[in-house]
Amino acid sequence: MVCACQSPIRENRSGCPATLFFEFLDRQGIGPAAPVYLEAAPVLSPGGSVTDTTTVGAMSDKSYSLQVRRSDEVLIYGMAGFGNSHIVQDGGWVVDRLQDGDPLFRFSARAAGMDESAVVPVEMTKEHSTIRVRFLHFDPEPGQGRFPYTVLVTAQTCGIRLQDGAPIGGEFHYAPPEEESGEFSFTVPRQADNSLTLELWDPATSQEDGPKDSIVLWNLLRQVDGFSWSLKNLPDITLEIDYFHSEVTLSISEWQNETPIDYTI
Repeated sequence: MVCACQSPIRENRSGCPATLFFEFLDRQGIGPAAPVYLEAAPVLSPGGSVTDTTTVGAMSDKSYSLQVRRSDEVLIYGMAGFGNSHIVQDGGWVVDRLQDGDPLFRFSARAAGMDESAVVPVEMTKEHSTIRVRFLHFDPEPGQGRFPYTVLVTAQTCGIRLQDGAPIGGEFHYAPPEEESGEFSFTVPRQADNSLTLELWDPATSQEDGPKDSIVLWNLLRQVDGFSWSLKNLPDITLEIDYFHSEVTLSISEWQNETPIDYTI
């Protein structure tokens, strides 16, 4: 008897295998060695989803393929840039408290009218912002030239969802190390609200005393024309904070402009 997968008769072949190959439309500069987590779910058989991990390079040269149950339509999702992040229910990729965010890139695609194989177009979107903060004209720690306060970044978004990039609520709580005198950097995922805050703590005081200063970053970012956490590709951000004169200058990567911010520190 001839298997239904090989039969020329039109019939439901959702139980038959099909092979997915991938073609990058936009890699966002991600290197070939970067791992990519993949998930594919046939629309007609939701229980037939498969997951796997490969690399950008293997996807690019088509040495990698993913076998799925054949369907009239398959939904495919991918995530790259993870390191600290781990998977939680409902497709969320989150970081734990005290960890920096990951430089996450994501894609979603549909393969329709599948037969034995299909080529899936991959357009990565940048789901994170790396924020660099430089404190200027501060009174350094005596004899060390270092910034005298501990910097703590807090937010109520700790990751994003694989399927649509929607922010995942949860505590983000990270103290970035001082890279150079007065310079700090950290990475945050696409934000769900306006809670992203930079806190300055005096190491000589207790936690009960609270931070010396708190800078709500949304109060700065909302003054920049065109910025939104819903942008397709989130930009990187640089903040220069003149702690002596209570002035802030904000610049966004690839926007070729700097914005002086009226903000009281």
